[in-house]
Parts: sequence; C-alpha cells; structure tokens
Amino acid sequence: MRSDREADGAGYGVGRVGRAVSLGTAALMYCVMVGLQFAPDGWQTPSVVVAVPALVSMAFPPAMIVASAVLAIGTRWAFVPDEPGRVGAATGTTGVIAIIAALGIYLVHRREQAAAHLVEISSVAEAAQRAILRPPPPVVGPFRTAAAYRAAAQYARVGGDLYAVADTAYGVRALIGDVRGKGLDAVATAAVILGSFHEAAQDHARLADLADRMDTSLRRHLNDSEAFGTAFLVEIAADGTAHGLSCGHPPPLVLRGTTVTELPVSPRPPLGLSSLLPLPADDPAPPVRLRPGDTLLLYTDGLTEARAADGSFYPLLPRLAARLAAHPDGPDPAPLLAWLHRDARAFATGGADDDAALLALAWPPDPPHPRKLGYPGPAPL
Repeated sequence: MRSDREADGAGYGVGRVGRAVSLGTAALMYCVMVGLQFAPDGWQTPSVVVAVPALVSMAFPPAMIVASAVLAIGTRWAFVPDEPGRVGAATGTTGVIAIIAALGIYLVHRREQAAAHLVEISSVAEAAQRAILRPPPPVVGPFRTAAAYRAAAQYARVGGDLYAVADTAYGVRALIGDVRGKGLDAVATAAVILGSFHEAAQDHARLADLADRMDTSLRRHLNDSEAFGTAFLVEIAADGTAHGLSCGHPPPLVLRGTTVTELPVSPRPPLGLSSLLPLPADDPAPPVRLRPGDTLLLYTDGLTEARAADGSFYPLLPRLAARLAAHPDGPDPAPLLAWLHRDARAFATGGADDDAALLALAWPPDPPHPRKLGYPGPAPL
C-alpha cells in the first residue's frame, strides 16, 4: 500500500494528474514560444518562456525546475534576433527566469518540509490509534476472528466505534460498541470503554456485572454528562452456549450455512446513562448454542445506516443471506467482512458519514475423522 506522501504526489502537493497537467502546460507553453519565432514580426513574444520553470515548479522537484530553466534560457538565446537592443532584452529575460527558478526551488523545499512534517504527525497518530483499537488475535479459543473498520473522518484509522475480544475463564467474551460524537472526543470515550473491558472481562462471572463495571468506569473518567456509548457484550462458553447483553446496541447475527438469525439479547441502557435510565429486571435472554461451522457477526449501526440515493437504509440481513448462498467463504471471516464493507459502500450512493466497525468470530467445522480419510486410526490398547 502506498504511503500518504506517495499518494499525494511524492510530497510535492499534487498527484499524478496534477503533475501531468503541470508538465503538459509547460510543454505547450514552450511549443507556443518556439512556434511564435516563425510567425510575422508583430506576433513574436519570446519572453513567454519565463512561465516554463514556474509551471514546472508547481509539481516537480528542484532538478526538474533547474532543467526547465536551463532549457528556457537556452531557447531564449537561440532565437535572439540580430537587432540592436535584443541582447539586452534576452539578458533581462534570463535574469527573470533565474529568479523564478530560484523562487520555485525555495517553495518546493518548504513544501517538502511541510509534507515530511505531515507524514511524521500521521505516523504518530496512526500508532496511537492502533494502540487504542488493537486488532483481535487471529485465533481466540476455538474461534477464528477478524475485524474491519471504516472511520468517517478522512485519513483516520479509528473513531467512535470499538471492538475487543478476550479469552477468559468464563469463555470467549467479545465487545462491540459505538460512542456518541465524532473526532477526538469520541476516541477518548472509546478508549475508556475499551480499557474497562480489558481490565474487568477476567474478573466478573456475569455479563451484567461486567456491563455495570464498564458503565461506572465511563461515568467516573468522563466529566461530560452527555458522553455515553452503546455496546454489545457476548459470552461464548466452551460448549458453544452464547449469551448476549445489549447496552442499547443492535444484536449480532448468527450465520449458519445460508441462514442468518439474530442472537437473543438482554436489554440494558447505554453505557454512561445508568444514572438517568432505570435498569431493567435481571431477565437474561435465552442462550443460543453455537456449533462448529457457525459465525457470529457483530456490527455497529454505521453499516446498517448507510443510505442509498432514495434514502433507504442498507438491508443487511437479506443481502448477507444472499451472499452466503452465492459465495460461501468457509470458516475464514476476513473475506466476508471485506465484502460487507465494499457492498455497503457501493450501496451508499446517498452517503455514509458514520464510522462502521465489524467483528466476526468463526468456529471452524469439525475436521474429518481420520478413518473417513482412509487412515487406520490409533492402534487399540
């Protein structure tokens, strides 16, 4: 993948199209100047050649600027008429070309410094963002995991959406969430939620207690009373029994073969709002028994709220079911998440201005028994 600097015209402020336009315009200007030498005397305007290094400096490094200035000066002197005063005019034009070339080199140098500084800042920001939203391990317990993120802010790697996976004594636990707002404030809120999850996921036997701990951490660390976030917590025991708890977040989907169903959930208020909204009675939703071959897909509403030009929202369930029927990708969830982001982006001709996060836990099918593959199997004791 190209770096930001390479994608931005190698640090000179423009991309390939801009450089092509700059060089093409300079070449056209040069050809016009040469052509005018053969026009009637009244049409000769040889001083137009001073524009050549100025145009080149808009998109190219100093070596190209110097080369264009030398070419312009040589061409100017090559067409000096044998008339009184023409040598003085050519000398003046030469001085102007030299000044323009020197000014262009200076501006390019300043532009390179600014581009290098921007690359440095971007690298530090990307490292900080990746430290906040760490990619999940490729394998957690019996599950293969994959995550995908599309930030609403240009060039950002994270925003207000979050996800995490932890292998605990109570089973595999996963979190996905969406905090209020955008920008740095949303990143700060997401960091608090992620930190509290990683700290408390190993300590609490019940998902409700874990959610309470995360809610308390969010209200304790943030003074903004309006800061809150939706979250979904899921716990999958060793036998595949999955329990879900929704803090104002849409439930995940269970992908089994070509069918897609929602995981039953126990509802709670969003994190950070427990002091304003009453907690429901402790009535856990019935668990779902996952089995090898199943995939659990967690997502944020940035995916389902992508809009078409007519204002309709992205229909996740029917499109996902059709995808599973037509293009099954096996137990590896990464291709599925990549397709979902591409499909939502193609659907959202009306705009998609919210972060979108996806997290998938795929349980690979049971391997075939050795006897089914023609192997003799272990010898009897």
